[in-house]
Amino acid sequence: MNSIVHTAVIISDLLRRGLTPITDNESALCELGFERAYPQVRHGYDATIWERSIDYGTRPNGDRVLARQRAFLAV
Repeated sequence: MNSIVHTAVIISDLLRRGLTPITDNESALCELGFERAYPQVRHGYDATIWERSIDYGTRPNGDRVLARQRAFLAV
């Protein structure tokens, strides 16, 4: 995937498909619950990585299943 997406709806759609979206819309990432993966870094590659945790439910033994989703902020 090489295109930059702009809306939270499209970002969510790509995440549901298992893709890692690239966006230039920081407010859409915040709206979807993303946070900077490396908040102390403001320049370079690491500054473009945003992450969020999502809950996939529980296993039969009661353990919670969490996953990390990533998105990239194009600067």
